[in-house]
Amino acid sequence: MEGNKIYSSTLADIYLQQGYVEKAIEIYKELVKRKPENALYRKRLMILKKEIKEHGRRPPLSDIIKKQLW
Repeated sequence: MEGNKIYSSTLADIYLQQGYVEKAIEIYKELVKRKPENALYRKRLMILKKEIKEHGRRPPLSDIIKKQLW
């Protein structure tokens, strides 16, 4: 994801709500790359990666929301 693409936590959250977990992860990876000091970006990326590892490619969205990540 490079070029003229937009990278924001809001867009990542929208992707996540729509079930596009991989796209949300890509955005958070880029946000962490650009702002490694941002603990919130690192936390969200870590949690999403963990959810995918535990539940496969599409973690249950309801479970993610219930954990109140954001």
